[in-house]
Amino acid sequence: MKIRHLLITALLVASCSQNGKLTLNYNAADISTTPDEHTMLAGFAARNELSTGVHLPLNTHCLVIRKGAEKVCIISNDLMEISPELSMEWRSEISEKSGLPMENIFMHCIHTHSAPRNGGWRAEPGGSNYSHKERLHQVLVENAVKTITDDAAFQPFKMEQGRAKTSINDNRCEKRIGPVDRNVYVIRFLNRSGKPIVSIVNLACHPVCMGYKSLLVSPDYPGVTGKILREAWGGDVFQLTGAAGNMDPAEGPKMVEYAEECGRCLADSLLKIKFEKVKPTGEFKVANNIIGLPYRIDEITPEAVKAHAAEISKWDKTVSATWKDDVEGWKELILSRLEQGSVPNHLIFHLGAVNINGIIFFFTQGEPFCEYQMAARNHFPGRTIIFAGYTNGQNSYLPSAHAFETRKGYEYEIDQMHVYIKAPYPLADYFPEGYAEEIDNTIKAAL
Repeated sequence: MKIRHLLITALLVASCSQNGKLTLNYNAADISTTPDEHTMLAGFAARNELSTGVHLPLNTHCLVIRKGAEKVCIISNDLMEISPELSMEWRSEISEKSGLPMENIFMHCIHTHSAPRNGGWRAEPGGSNYSHKERLHQVLVENAVKTITDDAAFQPFKMEQGRAKTSINDNRCEKRIGPVDRNVYVIRFLNRSGKPIVSIVNLACHPVCMGYKSLLVSPDYPGVTGKILREAWGGDVFQLTGAAGNMDPAEGPKMVEYAEECGRCLADSLLKIKFEKVKPTGEFKVANNIIGLPYRIDEITPEAVKAHAAEISKWDKTVSATWKDDVEGWKELILSRLEQGSVPNHLIFHLGAVNINGIIFFFTQGEPFCEYQMAARNHFPGRTIIFAGYTNGQNSYLPSAHAFETRKGYEYEIDQMHVYIKAPYPLADYFPEGYAEEIDNTIKAAL
């Protein structure tokens, strides 16, 4: 079956008002734990102790761009992830309270593995993370609504862009030989006097310098970099983490000292940038794209789920010692969903793009591999594309065609991940071509 028959696309484009100049409003708010909160940190299955303190504060950052009556809201959170369901819920609440259409709200997480979990039983009443999740919810929504609705606070701005190379990242599964993108992009928003209001750093690298033995709350290396750049440049700084599905710190997870080292190294590279002015074209456009990524079978049925569970439960090379129990739990959950009629035959995926003065901010759910980012930039030469994963919900790794061809080292992302993200089946090995095509289509729609 052809890929185009399985990728169900609904591309929505909003051509924002041509009247008026571009203005912005920006705010950040602290979403750290309090001294008496000890939470389970996200991201590492091997971590089984609660947090003991704070390395650097966590923040929610909100940038709103306005032209005439139209606005776009870009939120970046110093969190590992927010589920698609929770992201939808919080974006809907922001929309209702601010009047901004939900499709104009992009909620990103930098994917630090040293932030508290906001899902699972730990975040339920009585759990170690419950009070933090409740405060996170309140602060995140209030900060976004305030930034969207405070019309008096909007101000004209100029833009600068720059690019550097870094040595802090490498391919997670194929050290020194696999695909890697070491490009770092920076977009700076300046006030009329030419002083930075906020700067955005875009890099494909998992914020996992602090490994599972670390029990400190932290934004990891982006927090260290941001602190240095704020002191050097002025204004605030936040990260949009790129296509980091297969990108890790070059020496892998360690402890807090490694986050400090990588953060300083990245900052040193960025402090050498010679920024160039972005022409104030007045371009302002938003595109949203909803697609369906194909599974390896055309129809999800109880028989297929049972047969698949029986096959994979026998595997020896797995991500967890509890693999057989994990597979059994997955099977029962998917069968229950099938009984309720709530299992689509493809993985629904959301993409988006925002054009601000010709600079393209591309957003995707999930954890795409770096090859998608590099291909998108190659397909639009002369354009600056800020590529951000982990947006509007974290729901799947997105392995590249190379990963499917190589397979060794990518067993989890290709064959086992669906058990843990509760997808009904693994993604088809031909989905990368269709996904890459829809990335390009989304970017084109915003031009």
